[in-house]
Amino acid sequence: MTISKTIGVLSVSAAAFAAVAASPAEWVDTRIGTDRAHGSNIVGPSVPHGSAHPSPDSLWPVQHVRPNGAKHGFGAPTSGWWPGDPVVGFSQLHAQGTGGTPSYGIFRYVFPASAMELVETHPYRLRVKLTDLKAEVAVSATAHGAIYRARGFDGKPLAFDLDRRCKLDGKADCVNKNGEFTGNWNPAPFKCHAYSEVDEKTGLHRIAVSFKSAEQAKAYFDAELKGRDVDAVAADAKKLWDAVLGRIEIEGLDAKERRKFYSQLAQTCIQPRDRTADGIGWDDHYTLWDTWKTLFPLMSILDPVAYAANVNAFGDRFARSGRCEACYTSGKEFKTGQGGDEVDYVIADAFAKKIPGIDWSRIKPLLESRWNGRTTGYRTKGYTPVGEREDYCGRMKSGSATTSFAYQDWCCFQVLGSEKFLVRSANWTNVWDATAVDKASGTTGFVRARKADGTFADTDPRKGFNSDFYEATCWEASFFVPHMMDELIARCGGKDAFEKRLTYALEHKLIDFGNEPSFQTPWLFAYVGRGDLVTKWAREVGKLFDGEDLPGDNDSGAMSSYYIFIKLGFYPIAGQDLYVLHGSAYPKIVLNLANGKTFTIRAKNLEKGTKIKSVALDGRPHDPLFLRHAEIVSGGELVFTYE
Repeated sequence: MTISKTIGVLSVSAAAFAAVAASPAEWVDTRIGTDRAHGSNIVGPSVPHGSAHPSPDSLWPVQHVRPNGAKHGFGAPTSGWWPGDPVVGFSQLHAQGTGGTPSYGIFRYVFPASAMELVETHPYRLRVKLTDLKAEVAVSATAHGAIYRARGFDGKPLAFDLDRRCKLDGKADCVNKNGEFTGNWNPAPFKCHAYSEVDEKTGLHRIAVSFKSAEQAKAYFDAELKGRDVDAVAADAKKLWDAVLGRIEIEGLDAKERRKFYSQLAQTCIQPRDRTADGIGWDDHYTLWDTWKTLFPLMSILDPVAYAANVNAFGDRFARSGRCEACYTSGKEFKTGQGGDEVDYVIADAFAKKIPGIDWSRIKPLLESRWNGRTTGYRTKGYTPVGEREDYCGRMKSGSATTSFAYQDWCCFQVLGSEKFLVRSANWTNVWDATAVDKASGTTGFVRARKADGTFADTDPRKGFNSDFYEATCWEASFFVPHMMDELIARCGGKDAFEKRLTYALEHKLIDFGNEPSFQTPWLFAYVGRGDLVTKWAREVGKLFDGEDLPGDNDSGAMSSYYIFIKLGFYPIAGQDLYVLHGSAYPKIVLNLANGKTFTIRAKNLEKGTKIKSVALDGRPHDPLFLRHAEIVSGGELVFTYE
């Protein structure tokens, strides 16, 4: 077997790809973010928030090599396939953009390993050539299924066999086509069902998938796939994508930038997945620890109906099982403990922004359960001691758990109005070690892990990654107090000292923008009145997206939605109705809102520089630092004038 040197290359350049496109869905290129360095996006097609997501899979295990030539060890690509890997089939379910253990990859049409050349990479249709097999495959997706057209170059259909996902040891991890599956990032086993038919004359292979029953899979098949061909299914999927992507219209984009923007926008409309008809509700929160800061805030603007449906599903889950965890995949709860109970953030964000259509009577009991639902140490000592995890997973760390629980308590107070939650929201101060010193800079005062006996860990402020905090250092985590910024600034020595601390952290690359804990950090300059520095550093972060890859794993669209906000000109303080202004990257953007109104964003004198001279809303001078959600959804025109 040989691996083609043209793997991952279209027959036209990226610029030409975008230039010939006639509608938003055609501007999208699903190759973006699929590289093996970061991103982990899925190259296959789907419909917006669809349950099914067919895409090619690599042979596992496989040696992965990063673009710089460094070998990454053996294992399975989290997306199922990375450019350069030979492929062994197409499976119907994938998790988007995760850096964790590969999940799904089930109900696979299999064939001998082959190099693959990408021919078309739109979100509504994927076409590939299997160069070693001298065959070609086209695939499109419906909400709950997929359709394939598979042919050899001699015009004969390629024979596919339905196979099951296998573990790395080669042992099957399911009983049969309608069996119970394991081996995913969420360790809970789940059942899934499929119904498929093959038409050997046409080379069409149709399959529908259900988490409910074989009968439901057959019903999906009849409603979405029966008697249809790939082009008809792709045409319907394209209409759905055009409608979703048309929520944002931009003037002044060249072909390259247009391709980049709409490809990223499409990635924000894949997860969570709507599996309501399966009785699961909105699913594949993989996890909310990744998506609460940017993905859901973007949804609050562009798709509040879907946002409300997700929050209502939280209430349904809690009523059904007494649980609602940060990770929810395949209809199974997983208490990950990455940063506490991130569901609370999403709920508070919806409450603050007055998202319509939410049954708050079913949501409030969920939040009320949090009073006794945090760890014992947090409830009794005011912080989560080192080593305490209880029924959370090993990602629970003293520093990140305490600061996260504190903000979540503040979020609960906003919805419930219960003063006890407000008092407890100050618990982050219990892990603030005023004696901690960063020797290189002389900076004092950092959040640290704290032991059960009350003593602090002696962690160097430049460390703490996965010891004191989950995926953050003391430097990074000490900027996360979004509900008590005045107190944080005071503990850092006042506004001037805070500005210097933040500038030092950014200039010395102590902040990792390839990971969610540091997403909002540059926008904190607004709290000390330095809008010019907000704009400067927002633009610097934006440069990390200049290539074909992403700064980090997309994590269910978190990284892509981060990019979208950077381009729009304002960044959300999630859990609140507040946005920090940093200036649009384009001359004119129109947001077509669900309520029928439009919100237009203009950038005047954009070519002159990155410093904002003034901000106006509907022709009147506006606060140059902050914007409220109600000001967006009311419609109107926001104008940034640069100098």
